[in-house]
Amino acid sequence: MQDMVKGREKRHGGIRVIFFIFFIFMGHGLFSQTETKESTKTRGNESADSGNFSTLVSGTGGVFGSLIDENGAPLPYASVFLHQLPDSTTITMNITGENGRFAIRDIPYGNYYLEIQCMGYARHFSNRFTLDEKNNTFRVNKCKITQQAKTLATFEVAAQKEMLQSNLDKKVYQVEGNVMAEGATAIEVLQDIPSVEVDIEGNVSLRGNSNVTILVDGRPTNLTLDQIPSSQIESIEVITNPSARLDPDGMSGILNVILKKKKEAGLNGMITLGGATTVFQKKPYFDNYNGNINLNYSYDKINVFLNYSYRRFGRRGEGILTRTSWTEQGDSSFLDQNSTQKNFGNSHNLRTGLDWYVNKQNTLSFTFGYNFNSFEGDNQLLSNNAHLLYGEKLPYWNYTQTGTNTNAGNNYSGNISYKKTFETKGRELTADIYYTRMNRDADNRYLQTFSVPEEANDYFQQTRSISQNQNASAQIDFVTPAGNGGRIETGYKFAYRSIEQDYKLYDGISFDTRVLDSSQINDFLYSEYINSLYFIYSNVFWKKLKVQVGVRGEWANTVSNLKSADTIIPHSYPNIFPSAHVVYEFNEQHSLQISYSMRVTRPRVNQLNPFKDISDRLNISQGNPDLKPEFAHNIELGYLMFVKNTSLSLTTFYRQRNDIISRYTELLEDIDETGTAYPYTLTSYANLRHSQNVGIEAIFGQRIFKWWRLNLNGDFYRVMINSNDLIDENLSNDWSWGFRVNNSFNFPKDWSAQLNFRYRSASLTTGSMGWGTGGVGQGKRSANYSVGLGAKKGFLNNTLTLNLNIRDLIYRRDTKIHTYAYNTPNGYDANSTRQNSQFQVNLSVSYKINNFKRRIDKHPDSNAEEENMGTSTD
Repeated sequence: MQDMVKGREKRHGGIRVIFFIFFIFMGHGLFSQTETKESTKTRGNESADSGNFSTLVSGTGGVFGSLIDENGAPLPYASVFLHQLPDSTTITMNITGENGRFAIRDIPYGNYYLEIQCMGYARHFSNRFTLDEKNNTFRVNKCKITQQAKTLATFEVAAQKEMLQSNLDKKVYQVEGNVMAEGATAIEVLQDIPSVEVDIEGNVSLRGNSNVTILVDGRPTNLTLDQIPSSQIESIEVITNPSARLDPDGMSGILNVILKKKKEAGLNGMITLGGATTVFQKKPYFDNYNGNINLNYSYDKINVFLNYSYRRFGRRGEGILTRTSWTEQGDSSFLDQNSTQKNFGNSHNLRTGLDWYVNKQNTLSFTFGYNFNSFEGDNQLLSNNAHLLYGEKLPYWNYTQTGTNTNAGNNYSGNISYKKTFETKGRELTADIYYTRMNRDADNRYLQTFSVPEEANDYFQQTRSISQNQNASAQIDFVTPAGNGGRIETGYKFAYRSIEQDYKLYDGISFDTRVLDSSQINDFLYSEYINSLYFIYSNVFWKKLKVQVGVRGEWANTVSNLKSADTIIPHSYPNIFPSAHVVYEFNEQHSLQISYSMRVTRPRVNQLNPFKDISDRLNISQGNPDLKPEFAHNIELGYLMFVKNTSLSLTTFYRQRNDIISRYTELLEDIDETGTAYPYTLTSYANLRHSQNVGIEAIFGQRIFKWWRLNLNGDFYRVMINSNDLIDENLSNDWSWGFRVNNSFNFPKDWSAQLNFRYRSASLTTGSMGWGTGGVGQGKRSANYSVGLGAKKGFLNNTLTLNLNIRDLIYRRDTKIHTYAYNTPNGYDANSTRQNSQFQVNLSVSYKINNFKRRIDKHPDSNAEEENMGTSTD
């Protein structure tokens, strides 16, 4: 006990050091500035002075100006947002000084417009303008901001962003405004994203690989995806080849869930209430409903937000497993299992935060999150076990198993961020501290009643698991211009993770007679410490060639402590992770890019834990403490085209994986209390040699009419695994493909609709569709498809919105997996089928607080009235 306390004190001491370093940096940035207000005013005047245009970085422009109120006095502390056309993406934000002036520099050439917000005044928009070589600046001189809105013209900004946007190293999927996302969770949202697959158990894979890292706002999380409501999600980033700035975890890449955080002047928000009906076995159920409130208040230098959501849900499913097995001695047996389950749960999510714009060069942000969730369920299993003798089935175990499960937990998270900009444009220092902790208590019970053999006693089992997960990180990043148009990014990060599980198993013939099984006590603590440094250099050559190269060095130390067996297994992994991105822009419409990154997948706690779980004695599972990390080399070659109303993205990719961490199932034999031999499966993990994954991905977008937007995407890839002869060759090599069609419609009178179709061919899988935590590992999953339909109607100038959508309007009702092992002395051939609740109808109503409608001038030229529109200069 004392050693454990000392160990915790040591870990917490390391975290305290990081906090101390963070506040030294933050305090220096906030309080060591010796400049007076007068010098600040002078720089503010100079920043808006056309005489300083020569300081702009090559290939970029600037926006300069001043704001006045209705009396002609300078308007300080107004927020000036720069939006990019055509999708109204917010590029950056600036705050006017006491003299009402503002300056935004180093803006990449393109089409933009300004949005001006100030507490107590109406929102104003500039006309759209273009920054290029001939006109690299845009001026707004003494723009008068009034308390009543001005009708600048009738050009309406696209209120909805394009559903899919491509950037240098990532693709961004916009969730806000997606009709089909209403009333869903992050799980359902991911099902609509190109190259992402979610199986019936909620396991996520990217390009056919389940080794994908899930982040929330760029940070690890203890929350599962079904605990994040779609109403709190703004977008999801798909990063298949991350730069050296991001952690290298995740073999196939990163899925980063970006949560909503509005920054609009005054008080605004949205309240949403919804309910859903699901259908299972042709019977409807009305036990899904949700509520959500998003509030934001911004005044002067402070922005505060609050998001709260509640969700009640019910899930139902059934499964069938049949398995024929044989042993080296020639014995054969047959297993037939039918299972049903229903689960109900509640989830509360609270997220709040504050942004403090201390001054033009310093910003502090604080974020806090809390989640509470609870689950309860009932399940039943009918299991028939028989020996096969000359084609006949001789039963030796037939029983009915009824069970209950309860699971409750809470999660806390907190974040402090600091950002400092410098006089040198493009130079920036950021620091970030993050901590999250989850506590969970799970209780599972079942009773087996035997019909064969008749003399067998009932068997009762209870498992109790208490777990605590912690994640902490501290990071400092620095960005600065370098040379002629170059940029350097560098930083340091310390990350700490611990997972502690206390597991106990009780058994007997009933609840009252149960006793603790001392062999099934599992007190396991996994700790991980990672120190990392990175360096990135990027530049633009000949105005067409963009190059970014980076390297990340990491030293990872892990400790697996099976305290119940007094076993400690440490590991240390120093590694270098290079990355590179190159883009050649033929012109504004066509570009070619190639990228490379090295990735790692570290073994998870359940994969390392050597404890043998016998809670299901027909399907036993056990971790492997000798697992090594898995490494991969990813290469992508892509082509992007944007021509008027058409966009096209073509990507070919190649992935080489070494020391593959794979779930592996083998058949073994044991003897029961009566002396009868019976087969069971043992599922564990092993490092396979290597694999290759090659494929192509295409994403096509077309605005067919002004009211109809079509998005098509598909992928085709092959997986080739060298498995040390552990897995049958037919389960080591496979082709797979899939495609999605998404139609978005915007009709008059605030009507909109969406129609989706998704198809995924049969593919390799390493999961289990059998009963319990074990089951079969290597296998092949059947194809699946679904159709979704949704409609939305706005009322009261879109202040009130009614949304109706149907997920799985047409769908394949079951998922099948065929698994087998013919290349080992003990073999098996198994088929499993699983069905869950589907055909879900969601109805929701939303009300916006302080609703607004964005409009800017429709004329393309930037030369208009100086007071309202601003002017371009070269």
